[in-house]
Amino acid sequence: MTSLKFLRSAACAAALIFAGSSALAQEGQQQAPKKPITPTTMKTFAGWDVRCYPVQTPAPCDMWEAIAFKKGGQLAVSVSIVYVPSRDQHLLQFVVPLGIDLAQGAKVQTDSYTSEVWHFHHCDRIGCYVIVPEGNPVIDALKGHDAMKVHVVQFHGKAVDLNVPLKGFDEAHSSMVELARQKASDKQQAPAPTDANP
Repeated sequence: MTSLKFLRSAACAAALIFAGSSALAQEGQQQAPKKPITPTTMKTFAGWDVRCYPVQTPAPCDMWEAIAFKKGGQLAVSVSIVYVPSRDQHLLQFVVPLGIDLAQGAKVQTDSYTSEVWHFHHCDRIGCYVIVPEGNPVIDALKGHDAMKVHVVQFHGKAVDLNVPLKGFDEAHSSMVELARQKASDKQQAPAPTDANP
């Protein structure tokens, strides 16, 4: 399963790109880390992983799921979600394959919800990225559903719905929010360094 290992390392890189290219960058680190950061906490809920990282950031934890194409094992779609306790706000990132019509954007659908069309942020060798900075309505709409579809259009005009199972989503989300709040609380309670010399 080398493809899954690649997807996990790619998603780790994507999560760091997410943090650096979103609104979190205003409060986060100024320079990107030189090597991948290993999560200190890792929990799995069905297909969703909850990860927390040992970095000073407003959103130290994320939840992530990646789906590979059955044929070839390449990335079909990945979804990363972070929660910023200080803002009570979710940020979402979707990564879809290369070869899509960027002008058409992307949207998320369930049986009872269709998001607005989002513009692509950038593309790299992993895929093309959509970043949703105001994600609370999307999270609320996904709760209690079995699956969602990320709707994109290929460059030759064919519409494609990339299916993302939501089994374990609610439990993963609750865990991520709890861990993020706990780490934010621990950070606030940490004693401030003093300049006094003994």
